[in-house]
Amino acid sequence: MVPLAVCVASEPELPPTPRVENSALGIAIAAVPPPFVVGVNEGSVLELQAPGEPGDARLFFETTGEMSGGINLVAEAEGMRDWFEQQPEGQYFGNLELGTPLGPAFTSRGSYAVDGVMVEEIRVFAIHPESNRLLRLTYRYAPGEGKERLQQLAEVLGEVEGLYYDPQDASSAESDS
Repeated sequence: MVPLAVCVASEPELPPTPRVENSALGIAIAAVPPPFVVGVNEGSVLELQAPGEPGDARLFFETTGEMSGGINLVAEAEGMRDWFEQQPEGQYFGNLELGTPLGPAFTSRGSYAVDGVMVEEIRVFAIHPESNRLLRLTYRYAPGEGKERLQQLAEVLGEVEGLYYDPQDASSAESDS
């Protein structure tokens, strides 16, 4: 009797995820983690999409201008309570503190209706990696996926870094022309 060889098909290895830079926001994502893909990266708009059964989830990045005083991340996150509750069918689910490579970050999570369709959203507030600016991430997805989506969001936060733009480089380039 000849033993049968068992063939196990291995999962194909995914190609390395690309680095994404957005100079208007002053950030880069060192490697876009799965399941995200870049949806839009133009000007000050950076959006990642994560495909899913009930529909695509979208993650938007925003920054404020340079701030002269300190940034109160707790107040930013807690201030979202009123915003969520004022939306159609709005509910506020609370906030969390996250430890990230950017330092502490705070989340707010809630749900509301957009054109009669319920969505859930997590907003993350962190200090911009290169300056005294607020970095805000807004992750919108189908209701009931909060735990999974928070994990995905944490993976993206681990990849965010500053571009470390030096204004002197721009002024020396202008003087060369």
